[in-house]
Amino acid sequence: MIARPPRTASPIEFRPVPWLRNRHLQTLAPFLWPRGPEESPVDERVVRVTSESAVAVRVGTPLERPRGSLLLVHGIAGSASARYMRRTARLAREAGWWTARMNCRNAGGTERLSGTLFNAGQSDDIGRVLEAFEAWELPRPYAAVGFSLGGNMVLRYAALAGEGSLADGVAALNPPVELATCSRALEDPGNRVYGRYFTFELCRQLARIRRHREVPGPPAAWRKIRTVRNFDELFVAPDAGYPSAAAYYAAASAGPCLDGLRVPALVLSAADDPFVPVALFEPLRGVAPGRLEIVRPSRGGHLGYWQSGHPRFWAALVILDYFDRVLDGRSVRATGS
Repeated sequence: MIARPPRTASPIEFRPVPWLRNRHLQTLAPFLWPRGPEESPVDERVVRVTSESAVAVRVGTPLERPRGSLLLVHGIAGSASARYMRRTARLAREAGWWTARMNCRNAGGTERLSGTLFNAGQSDDIGRVLEAFEAWELPRPYAAVGFSLGGNMVLRYAALAGEGSLADGVAALNPPVELATCSRALEDPGNRVYGRYFTFELCRQLARIRRHREVPGPPAAWRKIRTVRNFDELFVAPDAGYPSAAAYYAAASAGPCLDGLRVPALVLSAADDPFVPVALFEPLRGVAPGRLEIVRPSRGGHLGYWQSGHPRFWAALVILDYFDRVLDGRSVRATGS
């Protein structure tokens, strides 16, 4: 049996690896660090989210007595195999959580499963997966964690669902809660490496989708499209029924609807995130009092949080500690029992 990580006070102090104090190093080094082996055993399941689309979910069993069930949602150009997803799932399983790493629409080789492109407004998909948790009789409490764009989706789901949220608590890491602002930030000279990478990956994914079905629009040539905003203008917004990228960003951003939160919600976002400005969270300080908790460490980059000590991925410890605190006393039971 693997020992559960020790519980610590929250927020846990972040002490970055000394040679990773720069925001870009904190962002890039963990991204480039070896993934390690895939978790085992993992059960791949498919969940129908609309009449024309489904998502794939990788379910892992806990290594200790069950604590509850944790849904993990990746960010733009990510998948269930993203390093931050694996690292969080590994620690959660050691702590007694069932884990479900969700591939959003078309991600992780699931292009055949979806009739639409992925967009940040598909937060109802999270509800469909949590309904599947109930059908699978996974133990409560249910918690949902989103990373970057997945964080925006998790917050948006919980806020719009209100009292009907199937998640008992949610957490969002570096969520772009105002999509227009963050899209512009990706075009800043110092952030172009990130913007170009995301655009390249989105174009690659679109090319794979077009092997299975038609998607209106020009060729997916990333050197011509160049920015995430242009990709959204050309493909994502029209696919989702919006007249423009600006309209899509306004409708899909979680920030304006967070006063609808009725379950505990954590936002963890570093002050030195290169393209999710920490100023986005200042107006949220008075929103959903007693429900929304915002933690803003001075360092950590974008989904970096690479600390001195073990485990390296500090953010996962904060998430698990948070759920221990806010979900304490909730019975761990199988749904329907």
